[in-house]
Amino acid sequence: MFKKGNLLELKSCRTSKNRKAVLDILEKSKNPLTVDCIYNRLREKKETVSISTVYRIMEKLTSNNITSKSIIMDDKKARYELIRDDHKHYIICIKCNQMTPLENCPLGELEKSISMATGFNITGHKLELYGECSSCNK
Repeated sequence: MFKKGNLLELKSCRTSKNRKAVLDILEKSKNPLTVDCIYNRLREKKETVSISTVYRIMEKLTSNNITSKSIIMDDKKARYELIRDDHKHYIICIKCNQMTPLENCPLGELEKSISMATGFNITGHKLELYGECSSCNK
């Protein structure tokens, strides 16, 4: 758990009521969220914010490496999540877009091997697997 204001200040990002509210929603979410979903959750909490403001907040948080942005194949909607020490990879249903996090990162050893073979300083990676979930596969 972190203090929203401290995280924003740490990343040289101006603290605002709306940014804190967005961070609170992202912190409580188990999966990445679309801007529409974040906006709807803000509205449920009676926050007065426009959807364009949520888009701007998400771009600012992403450019300051507070959130990461993913776009699901064929869906074209960006999804955002907090960047945490324990990064996640997902398996995504191509029919219902359900995102299920993988328990462990399967790329650690591969990343080390590639780095040693190429001399490349790898600073991160992302893995998304696509298929049909058990509900859609019936």
